[in-house]
Formats: sequence, C-alpha cells, structure tokens
Amino acid sequence: MAGQISTIKKRLQTVNSTKKLTNATELVATVKLQKYNIKTKQNEEYASNLKRFIMAVLKSSKPEQETNPYLMKPYADNPLYIVITSNSGLCGNYNVEVLKYVTENVPKDTPIFVIGTIGYNYLMKHDYLVVKKYDELEDLQPRILNQMINNLMVLYSQYEISEINVVYTKYINTLTYTPTTMKLLPFTIDEDINAEEILLEPSRDEVLDRLIPMYVSSQIYVAFLEAKTSENAARRNAMNAANKNAEKLINELRLNYNKARQAAITQEMNEIVASIR
Repeated sequence: MAGQISTIKKRLQTVNSTKKLTNATELVATVKLQKYNIKTKQNEEYASNLKRFIMAVLKSSKPEQETNPYLMKPYADNPLYIVITSNSGLCGNYNVEVLKYVTENVPKDTPIFVIGTIGYNYLMKHDYLVVKKYDELEDLQPRILNQMINNLMVLYSQYEISEINVVYTKYINTLTYTPTTMKLLPFTIDEDINAEEILLEPSRDEVLDRLIPMYVSSQIYVAFLEAKTSENAARRNAMNAANKNAEKLINELRLNYNKARQAAITQEMNEIVASIR
C-alpha cells in the first residue's frame, strides 16, 4: 500500500510540473500571437499600398509589348516555392498540415527555399529539391530577407525559374489557419485596383525594377508574419488542451491518492485493533 501511495505521489508531482510548463508556454504563445497579429496588419497595409502604387505605374504608360521580365510570360515551366514552417514543435498540427499541403501540391523535383528547421528536415528526408534553407527564430531578419530576395531576383531575371510562390499558413482566426499558396512572380496586373495616372521619372522599367522586388519582399514578410501568427495560435490551443488534460489527470490522481491513503490508514487501524485483542 505504501508503494502505491508513493507511486501516485510521484506521478502527481510529474503532472504538476508538466502543467506548469504547458501553462507558461500557453501564456507566451498568447502574447506572441497578439504581437504577430498586429505586425501582420501593419505590414499588410504597407504591401497593399505598394501594390496600388505599382498599379499606377503600370497604367501610366503601358507599352504595346511588355518587355519587363517581372511582367512577361515565362518561357519555361520551372516554378520555385518558398515553404514556411517552424523551428520548434509543441504547436499541435501546424507543421503537419503545411507539410501535408506541400506533399499534395508541390512536385518533388521543384526547387524549394525552406524557412524553418522542421520543414527542412521533413523535405530532405522525403527527397524534395531543397536548394536553400533559412533558419528563423523570432523574426525574419532584414539581412536574411534581403539575401533571399537577391537570390530569387537573380534566378528569376536569368530565367532559371518561371514563378515564385510562397506556401504558408494563412491566419483567419485563433481557431482557423489554413495552408495556402501565394503567387508572387510573374506579377499579375489587378484590373480591380483604381490607380491614377502618374508622371514617371526615371523610366517605367527602371521604376518597376525597383518597386517589384520591394513588393515581393513585403509579401514574403507578410506571409511569414501570418505563418508565425498561425503557429502561435496553434501552440496556444495545443497547450490549452494539454492544460485541461493535465488538470483532469491531477484530479483523478488526487482522488486515487486520497483513496489509497484512506485505505492505508484503515489497514493500520485494523492492525492496531487486532494487536490489542
């Protein structure tokens, strides 16, 4: 009986320690969720305004035949994908869902830039064509983002790739986040955007050569922020569920502990009474 009580007590201590960890992780994830959600909205506004300005440039002096490489139809069919995952776990099915989406939508012989250790390990293990890996901790640093954009623009301008796409987890709300693909290049003219004609200096192509890489960079960063928002929402939900399960288990262990302790006391009393007789 004493051994049973000791076993339950040790397990109770272990579950309590685990609950403290999951509770702390949930609180941290909640704070990060709010932070990344705010940053996403701020950067979405910047990317939207940048796109509107590009539309104004495109409508200001449209040539008879498009010559800008960012707007021309690609000659080859060799798309590139940027896949965004996390560096760590404890975030429910967040990585599982995005990698399942990659498996269903991205061919294995397609070049991939991957952000996040978990995605890199999975794609390498399953023989995907990973050409570049970027580790991220809390933020996609400007130095890393600029390096990525430079690599992408060189590949695209030299016609080594025909498209640039981002696979990321789109944040909808705290319970819903869905893997999706965003196409960045070739740039698509959105006829629904109203833009006034403007006078360009220097030439149209020179302006676009500056603006479109800036737009691609801003959209990659927005996708990254949405992915981080989704990751932390998934982590918070997973830890919240873990806390509830731990609390339920703690209550069961306390009940078993009290029953075992009561049984041990009753046995001791019976032994004392028997010895008196």
